[in-house]
Amino acid sequence: MLTKVSIKNFALIDSLEIDFLSGFSTITGDTGSGKSILLNALSLIIGKRADHNLLKNDKLKCIIEAEFNLSNYNLNKIFKQNDLDYFQHSILRREVLPNGKSRSFVNDTPVNLDIMRSIGEKLIDIHTQNQSLILSNDQFFFSLIDSLSEQQNIVNNFSHNLILFKELNNELEKLNRLNVSLQNDYDYNDFLLNELSSAELCIDEQNNLEENLKALKNSEEILNSLHQIDNLIQNDSNCIENQIRNLNFILSNISKYSNKYSDIKNRVESILIELDDIKLELRDSSSEFNNNPLKSEEMESRLNLIYSLQKKHSVNSVSDLLDVQNNLQKKLDDNDSIGIDIENLKNEILIKESLLKELSKKISISRKKILPNLKIEIESILSTLGMENSSFIFNLKKSENYNKYGNDLIEVLFSANKGIDFSPIFKVVSGGELSRILLSIKSILSDHLNLPTMIFDEIDTGISGEMSNAMANLMLKMSKKMQIISITHLPQIAAKGEHHFNVYKYEKLGTTNTKIKKLNNDERVEEIAKMLSGDQISSSALTHAKELLN
Repeated sequence: MLTKVSIKNFALIDSLEIDFLSGFSTITGDTGSGKSILLNALSLIIGKRADHNLLKNDKLKCIIEAEFNLSNYNLNKIFKQNDLDYFQHSILRREVLPNGKSRSFVNDTPVNLDIMRSIGEKLIDIHTQNQSLILSNDQFFFSLIDSLSEQQNIVNNFSHNLILFKELNNELEKLNRLNVSLQNDYDYNDFLLNELSSAELCIDEQNNLEENLKALKNSEEILNSLHQIDNLIQNDSNCIENQIRNLNFILSNISKYSNKYSDIKNRVESILIELDDIKLELRDSSSEFNNNPLKSEEMESRLNLIYSLQKKHSVNSVSDLLDVQNNLQKKLDDNDSIGIDIENLKNEILIKESLLKELSKKISISRKKILPNLKIEIESILSTLGMENSSFIFNLKKSENYNKYGNDLIEVLFSANKGIDFSPIFKVVSGGELSRILLSIKSILSDHLNLPTMIFDEIDTGISGEMSNAMANLMLKMSKKMQIISITHLPQIAAKGEHHFNVYKYEKLGTTNTKIKKLNNDERVEEIAKMLSGDQISSSALTHAKELLN
């Protein structure tokens, strides 16, 4: 249950700290005193989005802390699931910074807002005046029915698998679009691949062809030069080879007299060996022009093919063309494999759809079983709240499509009096009837939910004094199973509280501030008398107040 709330720099609150007790607590205060500020602060604790406009001083951060006694509520599992330390006395904290950003903490461990919300919803159920709109919301009734039939886990499992089912269908749609695109390009890609494959390209081919073709086109000049070189080396009487051999002969004679000349002679002999290699290589080079099987026309044709392919594919080398060829092959291979992927995905979807069908059937059966009991319970409680002739019809219909609650649609019809036709509940109920219906539903939930705290914000709106007493008794009964806190403007409900708190405004240094305090017996008499007669408290109001408290 909620044991302590601490609020700093929030709305009209400079700083306050309040201790709450088990049982039934009521909160009262003048209109505009800030009664709902406490609820707004607690809403941040259970995951509501924060706004920097909530800061009283926009230069300081806002801090809201709520301490809970979690004994006997079996909530350690949700802490463990989120890798959080569990303590029987746990603290949830929100900090709102001046720049509008907020931080969330559970037992001093930073958490994201989703985790804060998932834990907070297990600790507090807050009913606000705007919550009356939930009667037009399928989610509210499905949550109610599934809580009563104790099948929240199977519904959550269904919802999780429905998300996966939709993701699989989205993936299938993407694959089908890709498959159509690949099929449209298949023939063209196949043609391009065959064209490149038949070219039988080699990485160094282009450079070799360009070099050989250049040599062939200048073969006459090259052959003349080679002939000149041959004469210089060996054919003339004064050729290089003869000159070096003479040099070697002379060095051989004088090397007998000194090793220094022997070394030089060895070097000259090395030159002769190198010269023999040069002659051989030049001879081979010369013969290539006579024995080369590729004619210049063939080389040009081959190069033109390579140039044409490079231009077609916007690349500059044979290596790039080979990369294009590999990519085309991969596209064609992908085109073959995507069909297999599509079939596998279709099988996964069928399996997931079968599971959804099975789960939704179980969910629907459980709902149909619980609806008659729900109808009896609500009508029974409403009869104690002055709506003896009210009646409900719960129509559960099969939906054309799955929703996150299963395969059902729900229609809730209501009639407040005998002989009056049934109509959708949110269209026909008055404000006072709405309050009593919601309190009845909350009362039923309190018997089935292991929820520590339930807070009502003026659920008595539109209720007469006579009916308010019955509503107060119902909340008092609920408080035997959970902590009930009710913000009220009716003295009959305020008097039923086992603990009574008052919210008030005061001015300090020209600034309005909101405070809250727990009233003692005398202060309760005065506060309830004020609620009965206004600021001018009469003796009869005091007497009436004491009677209400007794």
